[in-house]
Amino acid sequence: MTGGHDPDGVPMTPPPTRLDGAIVVLERVRPDHADAVTAAKEISRPELALFMDWMTDEPQTVAQNREFIAQCETEWEAGEAFNYVMTDPGTGDVIGVCGLMARPGPGRLEVGYWVRSDRAGAGVATAAAAMLTEAGLAVPGVDIVEIHHDAANPASGRVAEKLGYREVQRRDVEIDNPGECGVEVIWEITHREWVSRPAQP
Repeated sequence: MTGGHDPDGVPMTPPPTRLDGAIVVLERVRPDHADAVTAAKEISRPELALFMDWMTDEPQTVAQNREFIAQCETEWEAGEAFNYVMTDPGTGDVIGVCGLMARPGPGRLEVGYWVRSDRAGAGVATAAAAMLTEAGLAVPGVDIVEIHHDAANPASGRVAEKLGYREVQRRDVEIDNPGECGVEVIWEITHREWVSRPAQP
């Protein structure tokens, strides 16, 4: 799976470009999202800067996010990462960014997400992570989806726990951002565990 290919060297089948949910819609990142992504990052700067090293540039610019989106398009086509904007189903406003990344290795994908600060705590991250988990485990050859976060960011751990992920490892890592403690927590769920988990409320 590394590099967007399965162990036999066949390119990974991408997930759908749009995933619809009741409280959030995921749309494949496109160039016309650049302005809205920039605004969402700036609104969320104090929170994102604690854990995201790409928030070290001040301020975020539309040009930077056009470059980010161009990179997302390249990675999508290569099967290395599948990035989405989170949008409000009622207004279409961008309320975060999330994605599936092939970096954990063969047969695995990693879920990543951040939610615009003024929409945090409303279940958006959990809903988006659930949709990504479902989509990731539907990709041929993928049997495990992971969530990684710094131990000083317990909100991400609560998302993983709510969705039935198991904590499988804690490891020391270099501290790159001011909110981190240097302990990475890794959660995972298998396809079998996902389909057999208790019904969600």
